[in-house]
Amino acid sequence: MNAHVLVIRDSRQAVAYVTGELDIATAPRIRQALLDTIHRHEQVTIDLDRLDFCDCAGLSALITAQKAARAHRTALPLRNVSPQLTRLLRCIPHTLPIELQPRDALPARGFRVSSG
Repeated sequence: MNAHVLVIRDSRQAVAYVTGELDIATAPRIRQALLDTIHRHEQVTIDLDRLDFCDCAGLSALITAQKAARAHRTALPLRNVSPQLTRLLRCIPHTLPIELQPRDALPARGFRVSSG
């Protein structure tokens, strides 16, 4: 299965919806989409509600994005993290903030949609 990123943004913040399987085959493309988004915004929320699977390569993509966000002083919270990914995140040192938000949270009005 493929992974996709749909980015909904305004001038200062963005929400990156990651869907499908974030694995060794898709991680490089997803990593680059996240890095491009981080470089343009003060806050990027990564929504993982529709992420079906994440392996170590996918986790590496998220951690690389975290490092880039820190270097650019961009906030990078995760929301709607699955139990499987939560277990994986507990096994490694990281500082990715995990937000507990309702699964039906919608982006604010005035956002522009682009895909990556």
